[in-house]
Amino acid sequence: MKKQRQQSVASRNTRTRFSSQPKRTTAAFYLPDECWQLVFKFLNNGDDNRYLKTLSLVSKQFLSITNPLLFSLIIDHRLLSFLPRLFHRFTNLTSLVFARNCLDIDKLLSEISCFPLNLTSLDISNQPTIPAIGLRAFSQNITTLTSLTCSKMDSINSNDLLLIAECFPLLEELNLGYPRNKFKDHSNFLNGLETLSLALSKLTRINLSDHYYINDISLVHLFKNCKLLQELAFFSALHERPTLRSLSFTDHESRNFATLFALVKNYPSLSEIKLEYTYFTKNNMENSYSLMDFVVSPNLKSLCLGHSLQLRDENIKVLASIFPNLELLDLKNCYDISKEGIFHILRRCHNIRHLNLSYTSVDDEALYMISKSCGGLLQLLLKGCDNVTEKGVKHVVENCTLLKEINLQNCGKVNGNIVDEMVVSRPSLRRIEAPPAWDWSYEKKELYSRHGCVVH
Repeated sequence: MKKQRQQSVASRNTRTRFSSQPKRTTAAFYLPDECWQLVFKFLNNGDDNRYLKTLSLVSKQFLSITNPLLFSLIIDHRLLSFLPRLFHRFTNLTSLVFARNCLDIDKLLSEISCFPLNLTSLDISNQPTIPAIGLRAFSQNITTLTSLTCSKMDSINSNDLLLIAECFPLLEELNLGYPRNKFKDHSNFLNGLETLSLALSKLTRINLSDHYYINDISLVHLFKNCKLLQELAFFSALHERPTLRSLSFTDHESRNFATLFALVKNYPSLSEIKLEYTYFTKNNMENSYSLMDFVVSPNLKSLCLGHSLQLRDENIKVLASIFPNLELLDLKNCYDISKEGIFHILRRCHNIRHLNLSYTSVDDEALYMISKSCGGLLQLLLKGCDNVTEKGVKHVVENCTLLKEINLQNCGKVNGNIVDEMVVSRPSLRRIEAPPAWDWSYEKKELYSRHGCVVH
């Protein structure tokens, strides 16, 4: 009996303990819409709105949250009758893409212009012609457009370019690449391109791929008139240049070696490439190596990578393996290149004639290796190399018997007296940029000139 009373008391205590706990309600799980938006943005990141449709079906709350998160809409023939409802539903749209099966683009653009949309991007690719009437109506009410894509058009001419320039003067990105029909009136298009470049002062990117008739004058107009231009794409236009010998890019922003590798792979006749003031990142360079699979390019003789940030020894090793017949290598201002990188180049590239290592970290040991590996060296530029002394310079002067030019400007550790010794001991020298410690005089300069050497 006593045991039963104890069990009864324990049971009452248990019920009391549980009943005293607060009841869980749906209010305890409430999450503000702003938090849901962050969650949905995270889920949808990079997936082209793949999850938004599913989420919108969960509840009315999720529907109202996902509507403002749709920024891009692809318009095809199935949506035409629903466009008014869609534009009222998705008020934050900034980008429209017209599918190929859309008919009467002119009419659609005119209708869309009546809605209060802040569109910044429009894609009307894969159409027979530029919808002139529609674009005019569109531009009158929607003045926020900064990106226009008209790629793979059946027809595009000078009048179309003038229309684009007139309707969208604030364009920053323009894609006219890969026209379907190779029309014959090239001069007409090029004239329109010049006018376009004058009108679009804010242009930063333009794609002219497969316009194989693009010439030097057209490129000059673009670079001269579009002061903000950062990227010019004209891939496949180069296919009409099977004997291309030289290419130069300054302030290139591809941020990896993909462009360089693609060029030498597709245009084996290239003998000179300049990629100066290029910013390379380590990860992107490693990823780009696979694009090339280290195909050797024996015809490339000249490679300029001056002022290229983040260029390191491991990258130079790859380049030396791909371009074994280099005669000119310019690495000025690539300060992360050490003597190890230089050693690897010299082990693979035995034909170096012109070497620019100005403002790098090379030292006397590197100069000794150069003197032993580059007997045919004609030009050595060492301006601003703080680790170089007269000891290393002597190795080069003694062993490089064909040396014609050497630059020692701003080499603070090089004794100025070495200039006299160089002129006398190396008759092949024709030009010397002297170190800052050189005690010059007109008499000395006159004496050097009698030996056939100009000293500054």
